[in-house]
Amino acid sequence: MLETIFFLSALVASASTPCTAAAPPPAERTAAARLAAPGTAHHRVLVIHQDFHPNEHYEIAIDGWVTCEDQLAGIRMWWMDKERADERSPFGKGVRRFIDIDYRRKAPTRWTIELRNGRKEFQFAIELDDAGTPRAYGAVELASGQVLDHCRVEHGRLVARKILGLPTGLKRLEVVCVDEDQRRHRGTLRSR
Repeated sequence: MLETIFFLSALVASASTPCTAAAPPPAERTAAARLAAPGTAHHRVLVIHQDFHPNEHYEIAIDGWVTCEDQLAGIRMWWMDKERADERSPFGKGVRRFIDIDYRRKAPTRWTIELRNGRKEFQFAIELDDAGTPRAYGAVELASGQVLDHCRVEHGRLVARKILGLPTGLKRLEVVCVDEDQRRHRGTLRSR
């Protein structure tokens, strides 16, 4: 009986405790330990290896922030510096000169990221799964030509188009993804 009273008291207390208003995710150079914005939980959604930054210890991270109401408060694609304990920093002018990035909120639990370079456009859908964790999905084209329209992307590698060894844009985005039947596939994120 006493356990039931404590349980009900805790349930009432948690139901009456309002969520803290979500602050915007950080947009400047930020230590990994400080990525959680007030009122949100930070999640590293995806890491994309790259071959165009001169420092190999830089990778691309897609991060998501989830509110206590299980809504996706924001997403960000930016640099992750492995030599500085996964510190994040925005892309500089050099990257932004070749790649346009758009973030669009489609629903409280779904955003999209579009990467554009010339006629090539790649898109990730960032969605909350049943456990409230943000995951990246995409249309993945397999070597056979088959396209998996909504495959959960687990790993990525951005391959740059180069002229005389210098990056000039996006060539392809290689991915490993998991389909609805939990089968793992290798392919490329379909360009639109």
